[in-house]
Amino acid sequence: MVNLIIFTASGFCGIIPALIIERKITFSKEGFLSGICSAGSVLIMLFLLVSNLVLVVFSFVSFSSVVFFLIILALEKPILSRKQEFLAVTGILVSAIGLFIASTSMVGITNLLAISSFNPYYLMVASAIPIGIGFWAYFSFVAIKKVRSTVSTVLLSYSFAALAIALLAYSLFGLRSPLPAFSQLSDFFPVLAGLFLMGGVMLTLKAYEMTSGASRIEDTIVAILANAEIVPLIFLSYFILREFTIESIIGAFTVFIGLSILNAARAG
Repeated sequence: MVNLIIFTASGFCGIIPALIIERKITFSKEGFLSGICSAGSVLIMLFLLVSNLVLVVFSFVSFSSVVFFLIILALEKPILSRKQEFLAVTGILVSAIGLFIASTSMVGITNLLAISSFNPYYLMVASAIPIGIGFWAYFSFVAIKKVRSTVSTVLLSYSFAALAIALLAYSLFGLRSPLPAFSQLSDFFPVLAGLFLMGGVMLTLKAYEMTSGASRIEDTIVAILANAEIVPLIFLSYFILREFTIESIIGAFTVFIGLSILNAARAG
């Protein structure tokens, strides 16, 4: 039900730019595929969060940028010097490790092992998260950089696909859960989630549009930043919930070190 609300709200954000900027409905196959991958990943995340597996969710999200880079290497075959390859791999791994440290800092990785009722099945399900997000970033990249679709066109196709997945999931699993009455503030949280999600997608597409060069290093940096939501979440949790750990700061700092190494690879 939450997934349906999220992508209904984001769907309206996808329709409005197309009507205002394009003044017509244009379809993007790559944008549609990115919407399927994104909505599928979000659905899995919500399923795991319902099971209180916050540690599993964010830990797997942190490795989505590695998957994106592997997809780029396999399908795009970018021209990289040995120095660039070394710096790129190092930067991505350092960033991923930093995101992993940050994502586990508030829960503690030992807590996962202490849960006697934990089912390894969840790890198998969670492994689809970085794959889905990695392909979301890749299809978004293809739509903007190779097919040269406009941001509004990709957003519209993304919205239709994501909403279709949300409707299908709700019809299969959520019919027993009534829609909220929107009588209290918490009922609007999924709406806000959808608006912020679409804002993130739009900014990611614009960032791809602004990158240049054939090395794909810049595109990888965009992918890492697009999936580094745990970093601002750390600071938000501190100011709102007053939760603070040394590990979270170390993780965030490590992410920026990795991005700096990646940025050095551009000039390699």
